[in-house]
Amino acid sequence: MTINNSIVNLIETLLYEHDCIIIPNFGGFVVNVKDFEFNAKEGKIYPRKRWIAFNERLRSDDGILATAWAKKEGISHKVAFDQISQFSQSLKDSLKSEPILVLPKLGTFSLTAESKISFLPNPEQNFDLSQFGLLPVALPSSSKISKPILLENPIERSMTLQEETSEETVEEGELLPRRISTKVYVYALVAFLLGGLSAYYLTEPNSRYVNSSLSPFTIKIKKEKNPPLISKSQLAIPEEKTIATDSSILPSPNEPSVEIRKTTVGHETNSVFLVAASFQTQAKAELAMNELKSKGFDQAVILPKEADAIHFRVSIGTEASMEAGYKKAAEIKSKKKLDIWVYKP
Repeated sequence: MTINNSIVNLIETLLYEHDCIIIPNFGGFVVNVKDFEFNAKEGKIYPRKRWIAFNERLRSDDGILATAWAKKEGISHKVAFDQISQFSQSLKDSLKSEPILVLPKLGTFSLTAESKISFLPNPEQNFDLSQFGLLPVALPSSSKISKPILLENPIERSMTLQEETSEETVEEGELLPRRISTKVYVYALVAFLLGGLSAYYLTEPNSRYVNSSLSPFTIKIKKEKNPPLISKSQLAIPEEKTIATDSSILPSPNEPSVEIRKTTVGHETNSVFLVAASFQTQAKAELAMNELKSKGFDQAVILPKEADAIHFRVSIGTEASMEAGYKKAAEIKSKKKLDIWVYKP
């Protein structure tokens, strides 16, 4: 039976693009990769190669061959599948009638004693397009190759090292000590000092502008000498009082002992303060107070800092109750665009 050589040529072309091409009910060609190889006996370097193997168990039609054949011939898929099936049958019949079947670029088919298909690929065929046209490279004979001489890589020494060792006598093969010039230490010290000064000026906040720790309000400072501080007496905060205990109510020696503690009266005030800002240092609080006064808040004062407090609070006024304080704070925020929070000691 005549074999369709056009389909054979199509299979050869598809093997450049695919890793596996299946002939339905016959077997499949599988592409393997062989890297660059040096044959010592022949003295040749062979390029990388994509060679094919044959697997008789790959019989299921994946449609690659039939689809490519239909596109090439301009026929329908149904007709293409029928013609590929006839091609597969022609290969089987040829193997039964002839002991050897040769497909030039692919390889040679034959039947074993157990009626199994044996395949020997064409060793000269390379299906790697990136190596197309590359032939084995023969190396010149070893007798013509002179032994390479390795030259020492020259190392340039610094002028300082040359001056220091110019008057010294160095024996052959002796290693010179590695020294670091004093200029290197001077340059490093200068660079360190300049870097420190740059970091200080870049990170130090501008002394003419102060950000409150609790309020986003930014104040432009006009420094004033000896700003007034509000005293505890102005806050109407009474001193701590101690409630004395009467000795007549002490327990008798025969009665169970009772722990007697001193009771103190805490700070109380009726004033509610409208705080505009707070600062960790008194100096910044004073500058902020002066700026608030320049903006029309004449009642701006610095509240006394309690022992356990962290910030100095700057108040712009007082109210009689918390409700009145919240109302006044909302009014100032709306008209003056200044954030205010209500504080009661």
